[in-house]
Parts: sequence; C-alpha cells; structure tokens
Amino acid sequence: TLIWLTSIQGGRSTAEQPLFEKEIYRLTGIKVKIIKTTQNYNEKLESMLGSGAQLDIVYLTADLFEKLWPQHLFTPLTEWIEKSPVLGNPGIIPQSEWNKLRRSDGQIYAVFNNKSGSGTLPIVRKDWMDKLGFAPPGNLNEYYDLLKAFKTQDPDGNGINDTYGLAVGYTTYDDTPIFGAYGLMRGFVKNPNGKLYAPWATEKAVPVYNWFRKLYREGILEPNFVTNHSSNFQNLFMTNKVGMLLYWAGWVALFNQQVKAKDPTSSFEAAGLVPPEGPGGRLLRAAGGGLMCIPKTSKYKKEAFKLLEFWNTHAGNILGSLGILNYDYKITDDNKYILTKIGMQHAMDHGSALPKSLKWENPIVKEGIQKYIAAIAKSYEDAAAIVVKYGHPQLITPYEQIWETIVRSEAARIILGNITVEQGIKNMQKRFKEKLGDVYQ
Repeated sequence: TLIWLTSIQGGRSTAEQPLFEKEIYRLTGIKVKIIKTTQNYNEKLESMLGSGAQLDIVYLTADLFEKLWPQHLFTPLTEWIEKSPVLGNPGIIPQSEWNKLRRSDGQIYAVFNNKSGSGTLPIVRKDWMDKLGFAPPGNLNEYYDLLKAFKTQDPDGNGINDTYGLAVGYTTYDDTPIFGAYGLMRGFVKNPNGKLYAPWATEKAVPVYNWFRKLYREGILEPNFVTNHSSNFQNLFMTNKVGMLLYWAGWVALFNQQVKAKDPTSSFEAAGLVPPEGPGGRLLRAAGGGLMCIPKTSKYKKEAFKLLEFWNTHAGNILGSLGILNYDYKITDDNKYILTKIGMQHAMDHGSALPKSLKWENPIVKEGIQKYIAAIAKSYEDAAAIVVKYGHPQLITPYEQIWETIVRSEAARIILGNITVEQGIKNMQKRFKEKLGDVYQ
C-alpha cells in the first residue's frame, strides 16, 4: 500500500476519502492510503520526511520543493519521465514545462500536480454589488466604498447588521491585489545586487497598511482575519456574511457551483474583479503550481511513479476533477457524463480542477449537461483571464516560511492598531536581517 501525503488530492470529505482510494485501485490496481491535511501541512511534511516515516508520494508547493530539494530527499525521475508514453509525450505536457523543473544536476525530481496554475485576485459577491448599484471598482478608494456598502447597506436583505466587506485569513494569506496597487509583490524580490528584500516590509507599503487599518477600525474587515483558515472565509462568503475575498481564481467557479448545487434558485453569484489601480499600476500573484515527488525512502518507487503517470492520463484527469464514478458523476447509456448532487457540491475539484494536460476536455462542459454548468465554467475563465493579464509569479526562494511568519505577525499587530505602521515595518526589517543575514539587503 502506497502512502500519499497531500493537502490537495483526494476526497472532498472524510467519507469520500476511502471511496477515492478504492477508485484509484479500480483504475490502476495500486493500493494507496491518502493522508490529506490542510492545517500546518508544510510542517507535517517536513516532520514525516525527517523521521523516516513511510511516504511514497508527497505533494509540495514550488517554494517548499525549492527549500527541501537541497536536502537530497527526493528520487530523480528523469529517465522514467522520458520513457513514459504519458509524461514523455509533448502533446500532453510540453518539454518546455519539464525544463522548468530541471535542476542544476540535469535531473528532474518532481511531476506536476496536473493542475493548471492560475493565481489570486479579488472575488466579489457580484449579486450584492449589482443589488447595491455599484460598478466594478477601479482604485482603492472605490474598493473601500464598495466594501463599506457591503458592511452598512444590508446587502443580504435580512434587516440585520451582520455582514462584512472583506474577509481574509492568516492576516495576509494573499493580499497582493491590494499591495499591487503600489507595485508591491508578495514574498521576496531580488535587488540589482542579487540580494533579497521584502516589498511588503518597505515604506512604500505604508498606505496599504493604513488602508487595512481603516477597514478594521470601521468594522468593514471581518475581525477574525488573524486566525481564519481558508475554510472559515470560504464559508463566510458562501453563507451571506461577507462580500469580498482575496483568493484563488479557480474558486470563483467552485463557489458558484457549491452554492447552486445546494440551492439552484439562489441569487448567489461570485465573480473575479480587476485589481485596484494605484501608483504602481495593477498587480496580481500568478500561481507557482504544485508538484508531486517520490521520497528516496520509498520502498515502492516504481509503483509510485505509475500512480504519478496515471494522474496525468485521461482517467486520472477525470478522477482529479469530476471525481468518483457513480458517486460524483455517472455515465449514461449514450456516454454522457452527468454530475450527481454530491458531485455538484464537490464542484469538479478533487485536486486537479483544471488538468495541465493539453489533451484535456471536460466532458461535463463539452456535453453542456446541467444548464448552469457552462455559466459556472465561464465565471472561472473570466477570472483566470484577469490573472493572465495582471499576474506575475512570486520569486521562489527557500525562505517562504520565514516571510510568512514575520510578515503575518507584524501585519496583524499593525492592522489591529497595536503598533504603528512604521514600527511594524521596522520590526519586519530587523527580523528579516536576523534570520537571513547577508542574503537580505
């Protein structure tokens, strides 16, 4: 039995997980146990790798791979990839994509998670925006006006002051759309001398922190922003508690589909927004993409690679998106794919909502089954087009966790009003220098 550690792939619920594992066995003949966790995933992965626990497949973000690769923890996959009729087929994944993963020793140590990258952007309750008579906002002042209206003008129509303008998580899960108005990219950037600096820890970020402080002070920012997990603000958005998130473009469609699956008559409509324009133009963060690796300690490397290969086949694409046959979807006698009620709630995302394969076509959308599916698919395409236009990839460094810890903690104190913006930025700079030394400017 292969052990697969992930925060992405697998069942969308605890009850579905064993069904997902059985479906993998039905399709591949490989027994697998998926350990899926979203909280403190990076720490758990590093701990399990360090302890020598049995792991045969692991999911990593690009920045975590960058951090762990120098520790020689992963199996080189180059020869297997080149010989694979699936992964070695440029009609499925172009060679240019593999070249992005090739390391300085010439080897490739990872396979794509097979989920086309997009990025993060403002996601709005468009039905609320339309109801209150607002056009899409263009700058930070217009964003403020819209968010304030979501707080004060009873957009859900229940006669109670119980809504917020904006919800975020972990303080700064991805506030790039706002910082981007001043041209400030998330994470680290290299200066002309090759040293790192953190744009969100510079004086240019002062107006952004003041903007967030104002939202918090006026009750427009949902108050649990410091501790919210993604599931918290997702639920707030889908249950009429908040009008805007800063989140992944793919979730525009997921929000629409999950709400409509439960109540097809709901007026709920999520949409992506063009980020606010400011002195630095407009800027979004494009996704770096997810990867899957086989730890060197795996006893079943060949079987593990077969599973990575399967994940990129048509059957693997179906499993990673639509889900489990006769549970998430059914196939009719005339070979049409139809989502079940559970499948509609799971929103065609079991770790690979939009597969990377050049051959992928979603059979649900292609057949046009369920009238609102095409509209939901378009809501994602529209959001993804915004990311394509304004998105730039974050620089990948081994220091992502350091950035997260320092910026999130100091930004929380700034926004809560516990310290001044200037003091918070000074604290960030001091802590970065202490942690990174000469690497940091």
